[in-house]
Amino acid sequence: MNEMLEYLFFTSRIADKFIQALQERQLAYVQEIESVHGGIVLKIAEGVDDDLWDELDDLYDELSSEDQALLEEGMEDVHAKSTAGIYLQLLGGKQTIAQVDPDVMNRMLSVISMDEFNAFVETIVRSVETPDDSPICKH
Repeated sequence: MNEMLEYLFFTSRIADKFIQALQERQLAYVQEIESVHGGIVLKIAEGVDDDLWDELDDLYDELSSEDQALLEEGMEDVHAKSTAGIYLQLLGGKQTIAQVDPDVMNRMLSVISMDEFNAFVETIVRSVETPDDSPICKH
């Protein structure tokens, strides 16, 4: 499996801020619930350019402080559940997240790279948005 960068949050409010930043930067991610403490783990594929990585690390440091403060106030998530999301960029600039089973996502990423997975998803999105009913041998 390709190496993944992991970011851990303990409140969904703060995790959602980081997710928004990932979506704005068009980065695919996997969201899981850490089994011991119930924290929210956001995973992205390594290979992010250094400037973007530094930007994400700075944001994570900032959000971690907020996350810790909320946790200490007793606002931790008691109803968190395990989910994974696939960021989809649609025609016309629209964006959406497809929620998928994290176990299935992890199994797929154990045998293909995040780049291969993203290419696969982009092919499906493109095919749905611009259908082509010509025979496959004509492609």
